[in-house]
Amino acid sequence: KSVNAVIDWDGKEPFPVLITLDGQDLRTEDKGADVTFDSQGRSVVWVDEPRMYNLVQLSKFDGHELRLSANSDTFTIYAFTFGAYEKGP
Repeated sequence: KSVNAVIDWDGKEPFPVLITLDGQDLRTEDKGADVTFDSQGRSVVWVDEPRMYNLVQLSKFDGHELRLSANSDTFTIYAFTFGAYEKGP
């Protein structure tokens, strides 16, 4: 239901990471807290510090293909976390 990624940043320029789920941009209701949409409607995370970024927050558990892409030569992912739990009250 949820996907997070720990992404590094070299301290220079922030860079965008494009995110697709099953070959499509994320829908508003499926995006994680750190995802925004650019002027072309693409789902993007702007990496501006080294930390864990919340990428996907789905309403139900299911199998999907997640792709992340960036043109930065410093784009580094250290870890992914996946959650299949229900949120509490």
